[in-house]
Amino acid sequence: MTVAAEQEPNRWPVLLALLWIVSPLAWHLPFWLPAGCALALLWRGWRPALPPRWLLLPALPMAAAALWMSLGTLVGREGGVALLIMLIAFKAFETRTLRDWRVLTALGFFLAATPLLFDQSPLMAGWLALAMLLLTWAAARLAGALPRGSWRHAWQALALSLPLMLALFVAMPRLPQPLWSLNAPPQTASSGLGDDMEPGSISQLILNREPAFSVVFDGAAPRQDQLYWRVALLDDFDGRRWQGLGGERDERDESAAGRILRYRLTLRADRGRLPALELASGAGPGSHLEGGGLLRQDPRSDELLGYAQESRLGERRPAALSPARRAFYLRLPPGNSQSRALAVQLAAAGGDGRGFLRAALDFLKRGGFRYTLQQPLLGEQAVDHFLFASRQGFCEHYASSFAFLARAAGLPARVVVGYQGGEYNPVGRFWQLRSSDAHAWVEVWLDGAWQRVDPTAAVSPGRLALGAEQALPALRTESGMAAALPPQWLRRARQQWFAANFAWQQWVVGYDAERQQGLFRWLGLGERVDAASVLRALAAGMALAMMPLVLWWRRKPAAEPLPAGWEALRRRLEKRGIEAPRSQGPLERLKAARGLPRDDFNRLKALVDEYIELRYRLTVADGAREKRWLRRARRWK
Repeated sequence: MTVAAEQEPNRWPVLLALLWIVSPLAWHLPFWLPAGCALALLWRGWRPALPPRWLLLPALPMAAAALWMSLGTLVGREGGVALLIMLIAFKAFETRTLRDWRVLTALGFFLAATPLLFDQSPLMAGWLALAMLLLTWAAARLAGALPRGSWRHAWQALALSLPLMLALFVAMPRLPQPLWSLNAPPQTASSGLGDDMEPGSISQLILNREPAFSVVFDGAAPRQDQLYWRVALLDDFDGRRWQGLGGERDERDESAAGRILRYRLTLRADRGRLPALELASGAGPGSHLEGGGLLRQDPRSDELLGYAQESRLGERRPAALSPARRAFYLRLPPGNSQSRALAVQLAAAGGDGRGFLRAALDFLKRGGFRYTLQQPLLGEQAVDHFLFASRQGFCEHYASSFAFLARAAGLPARVVVGYQGGEYNPVGRFWQLRSSDAHAWVEVWLDGAWQRVDPTAAVSPGRLALGAEQALPALRTESGMAAALPPQWLRRARQQWFAANFAWQQWVVGYDAERQQGLFRWLGLGERVDAASVLRALAAGMALAMMPLVLWWRRKPAAEPLPAGWEALRRRLEKRGIEAPRSQGPLERLKAARGLPRDDFNRLKALVDEYIELRYRLTVADGAREKRWLRRARRWK
C-alpha cells in the first residue's frame, strides 16, 4: 500500500480545518475568492484523483490576474491574504504524500492568523481558538492518532501550550504599531461624523448603534450633561451647510482654573480626529493639539488605539481675538432677512452679549419648537424657514440657526460637532459612546473666550441628562426604538458582553508599550521595559509555563476499564474474607465466592460472565461497554 493511499482517510480533517479558517475572510475579501477556495477544498475531499498539472499551470496565472483585477494589488493586507488563500487552494490539488498534507496543515496555521488583520474582537479570538483546535486535531490524525483519541490529544496539546503563550505575550516587547495596521488602507470614519453639517446630516446617525469610542475616567466622572466631546469645528456657512475651513486659528483657548479630568479613550482612528473634552490641556505621544483645542493624530493610521488625555473644567482665561478672525466668525451669506431682524431684536432686548444669549434661548424654549427626527424639508432660506415656519428639527437645525442668530447679533460664533453624554456600563465601569450620541452645539466668543451654548437643551433639557434615546418619548416612537427597548435581563446581559469586549480591547488588543511598562512595574520586574526586565519576565513566565508540563509528564496513565474493575472486585472479595489472589482466574474466583448470599453471588456471577465475554470472546474492543461494566463492578458490594 502506498503512503498516499494510507493518508487518504485523514485528508478530511485537514480540509475541514482549512474551510473553517477561510470562512470569515468572505466578509473582508472579494467573495468569489473564499468561495472558490472552499469549492476547491470540497472537491479535493470528494475526488481523491488529482487533476493533471497541464490544467493547473494555466489556471494559476488566470486566478492571479482575476485577483489583481478585483483588488488592484497582490501585496499589503488584502492582497497578501488573498494571494495566500489562492495558493493554498492550488496546493490542495497537488497533495500526494504525507509530507504534502503536513505542509498544507502548516500553511493553515499561518492562514489562521490572517483574519485578525481585519477584526480583533473577542468573537474572532474564539473563532481562532477553534481554528487552532481543528488544525491540531488534523495534525494528530496525520500522525496516526485514532479518531477517538485524536480530539483528546489536540485539546491537551493546546491546553499545555497556553501558559507558554501567555508568558510570551506578556514578556515580549511591544512593537511601535500593531501588526494589523501595516499597509492598511485609510479607513473612513466609523462614527459617521462628516467634515460638514447640513439639515439632516446628524439626525441620520441617531438610529446607528455602532460604538464610536469608550472612556475610562481616573476618579469620579463628570455629570452626563457635562460630557461634550469635541471632534470638529465648523466655521463657514453658505446659507445651508456649515463646513470647517481648517487652517491655523490664532486664538488661544486656555483654562484659568478648574477641575482636572484624567481619562483614557479607546477608539478606532477617525481620519486622524480624536475626541476630547473641553478644555484639552495637552496631547500625548502620536497626537497633537490644533487651533481651537482639537486633538489630532496621523490620519493614515486606522489602528485601534488607546490614549490618555487631560482636560480641565472651569473658567477660561481671557484672550484676544484678532480683527481678521473676528470678521471671519461674523461672516454670513446674504438672505434670511427675518432671522437677521430677529437677531437685532433679541440683542436689543438683552442689552449685552449674555443678555442676547438668554433672550435667544428663551425664544427657542417658548417658541413652540419641537425636537424630532421627522423634520420637514427646509426651503431656500433655510434659517428663516426653520425659525418661523417648521420649528421642527434635530440638533443640527438648532445649532445652525443659533450660530446664525449670534453672528447676526454681532457675536462671533461657530458650530461644534462631536458627541454628548454616553452610556455608563456599571459592570466594566466605563462610558460607551455610540454614533447615536453624535451632537452639534455652538461656541460663542464672549468676554475673551469661547463659551459653549447648547440650544438643543433649551428645547429638550432631557437630551443632556438622559441621552437622545431615553429622554424623548416622541423620538423613540418616531425612530421605532420604543418597541426595541430590551427588558432588564437583556440589558444586563448586553452590559456584561460590552464589559467583556471592553476588557478584551483594553488588555489584549490594546496591550501596548505603555501598558506593558505599567504591568512590569506592578510585577516588580523593573521601572522600564529593557533587556534585563524582559529576561526576568521570560524566566518567570517559562518557570510557570513548565509546571503544567511537568505535572502532565508525571501523571499516572489512565487505567484500562477491565483490569481496573477486576482489581476492584478482588479487593471487595478480600474484605468479605474470601481469598482472591491476583493470579486467580475468573471461574476460580467465582467458585471461591459460592459462600456469599444468593443476591450478592448472582450479581457477582453476572459481572464475571460479562467480563469473560468482553475480555476473551469479543474480537473488537467495545470501549463504551467496558466503561459501563467498570462502573457496575465498582458499585458491587
